Amino acid sequence: MGWLIPQGITLSESGTRRTAERPSAATYTMNDFVRLRPEEQAFAFPSGEPFARTAEHKQRSATPRVALEQIVKTAFTGIPVYVLFSGGRDSSAILALATAIARSLDADDPIPVTVKHPDAPRSDESDWQDLVLEHLSIRERIVLEFRGEQSLLSEAAQAGLTAHGLLWPSALQLHGAIYTKLVPGVLLTGEGGDLVIEGRRITPLSEAVRNIWVRTSLREAYALVAHRGNDSDLTSALVARSPWLTREGQRRLTEVIHSAKEPLAWNRSLRALVDSRPASMARANFAAVARAHGHSPLSPFDDERFFRALERTGGYWGFGGRTQMMRALFHDLLPDAILSRTTKAAFNETRWLEPEREFARSWNGDGVDHDLIDPERLRSEWLGESPSTHSTISLHAAWLAQNNLPVVPHAA
Repeated sequence: MGWLIPQGITLSESGTRRTAERPSAATYTMNDFVRLRPEEQAFAFPSGEPFARTAEHKQRSATPRVALEQIVKTAFTGIPVYVLFSGGRDSSAILALATAIARSLDADDPIPVTVKHPDAPRSDESDWQDLVLEHLSIRERIVLEFRGEQSLLSEAAQAGLTAHGLLWPSALQLHGAIYTKLVPGVLLTGEGGDLVIEGRRITPLSEAVRNIWVRTSLREAYALVAHRGNDSDLTSALVARSPWLTREGQRRLTEVIHSAKEPLAWNRSLRALVDSRPASMARANFAAVARAHGHSPLSPFDDERFFRALERTGGYWGFGGRTQMMRALFHDLLPDAILSRTTKAAFNETRWLEPEREFARSWNGDGVDHDLIDPERLRSEWLGESPSTHSTISLHAAWLAQNNLPVVPHAA
């Protein structure tokens, strides 16, 4: 199984070190990426009209679980199959499902790929990872130890910015630090799980009805009628998390986010989410970055077949909250302690290190719209103890400008 081993990485069971050739560049074009509009860049939030719906597959899956199984089976074609495995619920579920399918096909187990940041204790999920791997009896894994290789202006980030230009979400620029370590193969991920395997606007009411909590049901029903899918909460949250916006920037942001109303029905709410511009942009750009590094991305939770199975099966009332959905989908594959966990790792301390702060101190103000963004307030945010993730797009735009690089590179 030497072809599964990335260059210079040690497998945890044997301790032997083997090398493999680096991946060759994949064939892709700049049209694979979806770009932010100028105002979206300033607000660090894609908005406006949703993308066109993906063409529907003719074959219908009976259940969401069957849909996931059908999607994951396509990964096993004789090339390496990796699972980007953090230890969180979504990546654990995909690893468990992929392992079960591989063994049913008499194929090699998928290889979990885990990144560890020894200098960032809040990102550590070793205990959860060990619990999953022991439960699945997985003995081979790839562990990459990073000490700054995934900061926002790391070598990997700068290479990504130079090659691909400005991308949203900005964390995609950091994935090259992982991808360049792997022989080309299929990248199975849990991307999209925290969006679609989740309660929706109607969930509190549906939970109350299921449990016959009459008084709670009436209270939840009143709250839904009063709210009516208002977008004011979203606007207020984005403004509060972007204190570097000028008064004009705040006014324009409030105007831009005017169509984010969430339908009441669970299935319609799910469809509105997965078809939305932010979800569609993240889905497209994640896949494009993986392909640019020679890999074949496969994110079952982000697949149209899974969406349609969820819509059809969940109907008006849905499946309940995140834990209920995880249990319904994966109760036979993972311990309940994993399916019901509520903790989550934090990675901000891996993103903002001295290179980022040094850039902030020397920044000349270029790369951002001064009508919408106050450069000094933005600089102050970057130099703060824990800068907002909403400021990372502006950081990358500023770095491109200061290095005389285009936001959208010319296609080769």
